[in-house]
Amino acid sequence: MTSKPTFYVPRGDLERKPKHGAPCNRCGLCCRATLCQLAQCIFARPAYPGPCPALRKQGDNYHCDIVANPRAYSEGPADKLRDAARIIIGAGAGCDARFNGEPADRAYYRKIEQWDREHAAEIAAARKIWGIE
Repeated sequence: MTSKPTFYVPRGDLERKPKHGAPCNRCGLCCRATLCQLAQCIFARPAYPGPCPALRKQGDNYHCDIVANPRAYSEGPADKLRDAARIIIGAGAGCDARFNGEPADRAYYRKIEQWDREHAAEIAAARKIWGIE
């Protein structure tokens, strides 16, 4: 049996996280817990453990420095790198993190799977830009 990874969440941070599938509020818990596919490639690290080295805090919110400063992580036109990074990390898709037995939002999963099917060529192009196999 494989155990799920654990990580420490400061008091109050878990309560700030939106429900699974709800719009992202930039709480940063997903990136504190694990590395996305893009960060795994850039930093040559497995998904676990987090936090992501590209996670940056601004006030009470977090952001992805790969999206904010893509030229710090790769060569090429910043706008193309940024757009590709947003596609790979699923920016705007909603909260994909679940903690402490939070129930899965099945409708959210169906929505993401549909988006992936409809945008397969765009996703493949974004992965190619960043060199993800």
